[in-house]
Amino acid sequence: MSPLAGALNDQEMKDIGAYLAKQPIKPATAKNKDTIEAGQKIYRGGIAAKGVPACAACHGPTGAGIPAQYPRIGGQWSDYTEAQLVAFRQGTRKNNPVMTTIAAKMSDAEIKAVADYVAGVR
Repeated sequence: MSPLAGALNDQEMKDIGAYLAKQPIKPATAKNKDTIEAGQKIYRGGIAAKGVPACAACHGPTGAGIPAQYPRIGGQWSDYTEAQLVAFRQGTRKNNPVMTTIAAKMSDAEIKAVADYVAGVR
């Protein structure tokens, strides 16, 4: 996005922001009924045995996050959340060392479960 956004002037950025603000929100929903319970446990309580904190501790019970500290993740598409957690685990996403450490402790199944659960969090 940086190359594209960098080419915009202030008015163009405001215009795009105004356009996006008027678009209806179409949040994702949890889809895998077999993993919702596991995802909910991780989101709300973490994985104590692995030292994985609850997602809700930083992102909040509704996934709203804390602006400028922790992003909103509630309603995010599960494929995107899963991809970001995998990128943190693999070290290809490097903008948050805390998330890199957390994701490194999670299995593929745990990442999938929490990513699906997050899609339905409001």
